[in-house]
Amino acid sequence: MIKGDKMDNVVKKVILLGLGIGATTKDKIEKLIKELVKKGELSAKEGNKIKEDFVKKSKKQTDDVRKIIDLELKMAVKKMPFATKADLKVLERKIDKLNKQVNAPKTKGQKKEK
Repeated sequence: MIKGDKMDNVVKKVILLGLGIGATTKDKIEKLIKELVKKGELSAKEGNKIKEDFVKKSKKQTDDVRKIIDLELKMAVKKMPFATKADLKVLERKIDKLNKQVNAPKTKGQKKEK
């Protein structure tokens, strides 16, 4: 199991790798489109449309990958023995309740402790 900082590094590397591949591919697509337009095999309008479609698909794929990574991280964190915010809230409520009981005014039948 990957722990703490190591997990952060792995996630960062995966994201950077994805961004690097996307940037490289986008550059290659743009160069290819420019060549095709220059040769007259593709109009500038068609080239722009292809590039826009590519960018949209790339963004969707990037979003999908981020969602998968987010889900995987959440599942991994759930398996780790950490208290969640919800766990802490429950404990805070219990502490508050106990503090109120300890600090509550004493009734007639109770003796004050010395």
